[in-house]
Amino acid sequence: MKTINIAVWGLGRHALVRILPAINTMSEIALIGVCSRNKKIVSDVASKQSCIGWTSSNEMLCDPNVDVIYISSPIGVHFNQAYDALKAGKNVWCEKPLTCSYEDSSRLVSLAQRNNKMLVEAFMFLYHPQFDKLRNYINDERYGHVHSLNCKFGIPSLENPGFRLDENLGGGAFWDIASYPFAAVTSLFESQDIKILFAEVIKEHNASIDTDGRALLKFASGTLAYLEWGMNLSYRNEIDVWSEKGSFFTDKIFSKPQDYKSKYFYRDLRGEENSEEGEISDQFINMFKVFYNIYFSSVLISKEYQSILKRGKLLDEILINSKFKE
Repeated sequence: MKTINIAVWGLGRHALVRILPAINTMSEIALIGVCSRNKKIVSDVASKQSCIGWTSSNEMLCDPNVDVIYISSPIGVHFNQAYDALKAGKNVWCEKPLTCSYEDSSRLVSLAQRNNKMLVEAFMFLYHPQFDKLRNYINDERYGHVHSLNCKFGIPSLENPGFRLDENLGGGAFWDIASYPFAAVTSLFESQDIKILFAEVIKEHNASIDTDGRALLKFASGTLAYLEWGMNLSYRNEIDVWSEKGSFFTDKIFSKPQDYKSKYFYRDLRGEENSEEGEISDQFINMFKVFYNIYFSSVLISKEYQSILKRGKLLDEILINSKFKE
């Protein structure tokens, strides 16, 4: 078994709490180093992890022992960092969303293709058994045609919002929050064309960032999807599927605690309800296991390129078709 050497670029709370611990559980992936402009954090983390610490990204990118760069930085700098990493001949695993425009995502995909490198977008929830359960329900012919899907993702005000309030760093609800439900539906109905029936992105008066929004989509099969997202709201993180012969609901579909045990609620044709519990599983570890396997398959790498482009195109079209309101 070949070991992949990975460097983590960006040492915010997310990287420290979820990414590094997940990497440390895996024998297939070796943390070779960490990179940040903050000298103290780099020194502390490198010492704790027994790895290289870089404050110069150029030094990291020039290290021949680095196979993969994992980008864990604010959304607004993803494009430049991913571009530099691919240009340096590194494979790139990047936090979601990859960029803030379809054009930029296309440029990165083209560069990855030319350099024969892997490029993936880290929507971790796609690799949890909970999402498999949802996908299996939608594809199960026993429940008939999926009439509609309703998805909500919203978070309260954060004590330390960081980049989320900075327009230049990709802040706002659309890129940070809405990207999740849009990634969900493009994965669940990946072979179908999508029509945007309605889209709305909302900004508070004189604000530089958006705070919430909603969209109504129609898939080629006739299935409707209503997606709603927002910040500074009570917490919602759920998906509800209404089918011809039943319905399905599950909570905490996107973000979840490490020890979370998923719950599934079903209703039959007459509305009688039953439920079941799922397994405890770390979606970040699952994601890295999948990424490890993709790394060695040109077919799977090509499929990831297409997923990136489909998600990026839909997000771009949502913004183009949105009625912006204050």
